[in-house]
Amino acid sequence: MDDGFKVRAEVVKIRRHCPLGYKVGDSWEIESTTPEGLCIFAFLAFAPAWSTLRTGGRFSWSEDPNAVEFACPDEGEIVFKLQRLRKKRSKAKKKEQSSEVSGVKIGHGG
Repeated sequence: MDDGFKVRAEVVKIRRHCPLGYKVGDSWEIESTTPEGLCIFAFLAFAPAWSTLRTGGRFSWSEDPNAVEFACPDEGEIVFKLQRLRKKRSKAKKKEQSSEVSGVKIGHGG
């Protein structure tokens, strides 16, 4: 599977309470698996947005092309901000990194 972009889910607002005890500022970096401690119901609610950001998409209603906010399904008590974190590595960069051994490049001099 292509590694795509890393996405951070961060709690940015708590309207009343969170049954899991989340606090504003709690965050998880999500790549190809759900991280430990992230509520599965919240993840299932924002999974389409995570997938969109992970694969380079954006949301027309969001001012920031690299971020969007979603509320959890538990009465919208918790609001998460999903933020795209890093650029994809180019194929040339991946190839260059795979040809390095102990800091020495393998290949033709030139």
